[in-house]
Amino acid sequence: MPQMIFLYLLIFLGLGLLIYMYVLAHSDHIEWKTITDKHFPSNKESLTIFFISDIHKRLIKLETLDKVSGVDIAIIGGDLCEKKVPFTRVEENIRRLKKLNAPIYFVWGNNDYEVNYRELDARLLDQDVHILADTSTTLEFRSGEKIQLVGLDSLNIKEINTKQAFEHVDDSYTILAVHEPEAYDELLTDEERNMINIIFSGHTHGGQIRILGFSLRKRGGWVKKGQTHFLTSEGYGTTKLPLRLGTRAECHVVTIEQSKA
Repeated sequence: MPQMIFLYLLIFLGLGLLIYMYVLAHSDHIEWKTITDKHFPSNKESLTIFFISDIHKRLIKLETLDKVSGVDIAIIGGDLCEKKVPFTRVEENIRRLKKLNAPIYFVWGNNDYEVNYRELDARLLDQDVHILADTSTTLEFRSGEKIQLVGLDSLNIKEINTKQAFEHVDDSYTILAVHEPEAYDELLTDEERNMINIIFSGHTHGGQIRILGFSLRKRGGWVKKGQTHFLTSEGYGTTKLPLRLGTRAECHVVTIEQSKA
C-alpha cells in the first residue's frame, strides 16, 4: 500500500509539472527596455521597436498586443512558422501585429524554410511585410536624421552574404536583425561589427526546458559587446514540445534614445 501511494504521488507531481510547464509556455512576458546611447542620432526623437521571434505554432495573444503602444517599427526575428503550420495562421499573426500600426520587418529563421518558403515570401509581401534577407533599409526621423536596419538570412540554412547586406551601410546608427545570434561572431568582419549599434536575435529559446537551471543553451537576455547592445530573445513560441521550464515566452518593447551624458 505505501508503494502505491508513493506511485500515485509521483504521477500527481509529474502531471502537475507538465501542466505548469504548459502554462509557462503560454504565459506571455513583455520586456520593456530603454537603451540610452550616445551614438543615437537624434536628441529630440526616440525609436521604439517591438521585437518578437520564434513564434512557431502559436497565435500571438491580442491581449498582449493591446498592452503595447507607441511602436515605430515591429521586427519578426525568424521562425514565424515551422513545418505543418498553416499559412492561415501565419497570416492571422501578421494581421494581429498590424494592430501595432507600425511597419513590420521580417528576417528568415531556419524553421521558416520547412514550409514552402516561396509561398511564405509571397504571402508576407502581400501583407506588406518588409523582408530583409542580406539586405538593409533606411529609417528616417522627421528631423532628417537616419537609422539603418540590416537583416541577415538564416545562418543554419544559407551561406549569408554579409558583403551584400552591408553594401549600402554607412556610418549612420545601425540596427542588425538576425535569427541565430552566432551570426555576429561567425560571419561578420571586424569592420562590419563596428558598424552595428544594436543586435536583435532569437533562435535559442533560452534552452526552453532547463533542468535545475541547466540546458544546452544559455538563457536569453541583453549583453554588451564593445559598443554594441545585443539581445538574444528566449522567443515567443516553442519547438518540438509546447513546454517551458526555467525560461519564458517573451516579446520585447525596446526604446532607443540619445544619452544625455
